[in-house]
Amino acid sequence: MKKVIKGIVALGVGVGLFGSLGTTASAKSQYSDRRANSVRLVWRTSMKRHAMTATKGSRYSKHLGTWYGYNSSLSDVTWYTNAHEKLYDVATGKYLIYYHVNSADGQHGGWIWRSYLKSAASTPATLTTSTMNWATATKTADLQPADIALMKLFPHATYDPDLMAAVNQVFASTDNQPILSEEISSANDDFDNLLTANNTEYSGFYLVRFHVKDPANAAEVKQAIDDAVTAADQADLQRWTIAGKIAPLGTKTPYVSGGMGLLVFGTK
Repeated sequence: MKKVIKGIVALGVGVGLFGSLGTTASAKSQYSDRRANSVRLVWRTSMKRHAMTATKGSRYSKHLGTWYGYNSSLSDVTWYTNAHEKLYDVATGKYLIYYHVNSADGQHGGWIWRSYLKSAASTPATLTTSTMNWATATKTADLQPADIALMKLFPHATYDPDLMAAVNQVFASTDNQPILSEEISSANDDFDNLLTANNTEYSGFYLVRFHVKDPANAAEVKQAIDDAVTAADQADLQRWTIAGKIAPLGTKTPYVSGGMGLLVFGTK
């Protein structure tokens, strides 16, 4: 993987980005003595299980020493409480209540400030590739069944019409088609320029490029994605927005042939 200036990230290159996108993979580098010492523990105890969601703030270890990640990157996750703690903020003299939560699958967790947590029952569900109605997107973005099946490989990701517009432009214009095959740093720059021209801003994105013999062969497409993206990174990319397309068989231009695919993940 390679981290590119402006926060743009591309897969498939041999430079490490903390080894993984995971919020806990780089935990040591996210530890802060200053933050840990900014609060004092008043009490910590278990609590009943409640279903919550959070779209603001961050998750931390107990006593806030280690930062795990932004809650906005897991906005569709339902968190379940199991403990809470009261902290004294040394700088302000105020008391803060944090809840300890875990996701249902146990892959994510941490301490979240109570004010950032909302009852899951009162929070509208975020539509993902597995729960949305594809009829409108199919019509407006001219999606093919293979394109939808590709994006559904990431069932928790949110379909992004702005990213999809850019992906369609890559396939439609000979000026943009080199993004599918040129050196990855050039592809990142060109895709960034395309987003800028479309007046769409992202703090980061992943380009995943691949080629399959049969776009309708779900197993072959899945294997191509598995070859390009590690399982750990796939798990984290589930929380990003997504757009993807595979050139239909019979497509032939100087830069594009049938079976060439592009999957893009974005975060704002």
